[in-house]
Amino acid sequence: MRECIIQTEQRDDLDILHLDGALDAYSFPRLETALSKLREQHRNRVVLDCGGLDYISSAALGTLIGFARRAREGNGDLKLVALSKKIYTIVELLGFHKILEIYANVDEAARRFAG
Repeated sequence: MRECIIQTEQRDDLDILHLDGALDAYSFPRLETALSKLREQHRNRVVLDCGGLDYISSAALGTLIGFARRAREGNGDLKLVALSKKIYTIVELLGFHKILEIYANVDEAARRFAG
């Protein structure tokens, strides 16, 4: 599996994390650290761009749900975008599509934050 590379982008009060590679037990701590730093800065509006994601573990998804809940408590959220069919199937099988908002692209998710 490819190591997960995380690139960050800020649009006003929105943070976009572009993921490329695999989010497994070895690479997920880097994303968890990035999300924790955002939470410490009270930046609770986060979009995960999963367009380059090849794999995500169920443990990683569980942690994302925890971040989303904390972000919602701070009037924010965590939204997923550009899921491949393979990744969406995993999300759906685990029932996480009922908890995490999923959009086609970053701009659509950003509009949902604005609206």
